[in-house]
Amino acid sequence: MIPTLTGLSLIALALTVMLSALIRLISVMQLRQRVDARMVGARELAELSGVTDIRDLQDIFGPPGMDRTWQHVSITTIEQKRRLAGYMMSDPRLHWACMAAGFIAFLSGFWVIQLLLIMAALIQAGAWISAFQLPK
Repeated sequence: MIPTLTGLSLIALALTVMLSALIRLISVMQLRQRVDARMVGARELAELSGVTDIRDLQDIFGPPGMDRTWQHVSITTIEQKRRLAGYMMSDPRLHWACMAAGFIAFLSGFWVIQLLLIMAALIQAGAWISAFQLPK
């Protein structure tokens, strides 16, 4: 027999995943706007790429300018050099999928959907844990 989520635990997990994914989507949108405005600092670049060490950022994306920003970096460059942590923190498709899993879990009690919801919760937890390792 496969254990399933019911009642309050299902609702709490689905709402948590959906809220976390929404917060991550808003954050990613703001980061992308900063990249488009050519105001990419170390924290923004680390969150979008998943590279958490400052020395590695300089090795991968080149040295920053005099104002400590990478003005020559674009979204496509960041996406080409993104690591796993960068996908978890800043891939909009992944966060939209997590939101969809949370919403579908409200509608269906099928165990496969609940398994997807648990995977979405693990992805969101991984994104937040990765975000704690970003440079200050």
